[in-house]
Amino acid sequence: MKVSDAVARIKAAGHDISDEYTTEECLGFLNTATQELSHMLIAGKSPLMTKDILLHDNESVPVDCAAPCGNYPMRVTGSVVQFFDDAPANMHFRYFATKPQIADITDPMPFRYEPLNDLTVRTAVLFALNQNEYDITQDKALNDELRQMITAGMGG
Repeated sequence: MKVSDAVARIKAAGHDISDEYTTEECLGFLNTATQELSHMLIAGKSPLMTKDILLHDNESVPVDCAAPCGNYPMRVTGSVVQFFDDAPANMHFRYFATKPQIADITDPMPFRYEPLNDLTVRTAVLFALNQNEYDITQDKALNDELRQMITAGMGG
């Protein structure tokens, strides 16, 4: 799915015939929904959210790093890594990463699997409708059920 399709779905869900939601606002809703789902998957320790890098002593952790996967002989002060004395000069570092911000409607949606992209769009629609004070209780209940299924599927 492309971001342009997601923006069209957000506008259609809000019956946006007067073009009330700008493309930038829709991208903001999608980015917020993407980060929310990313953090939910990270909390469930989903392997979909992991990355590996070669990390050097006194180097900054990547900006998308939410948490390390496991324990490493290092400490992080601010965003700078300092290895303990007996650690090698560099090490492979696996971490949970958030998804990057969507910048343009020509970008692909951030998740590899379409059900996660669909959930991202549904959440973005809820953000858009909530901004305009629509009654979203039934939609929110369905969205919460989907999130519970994802959480249960991850064993969390």
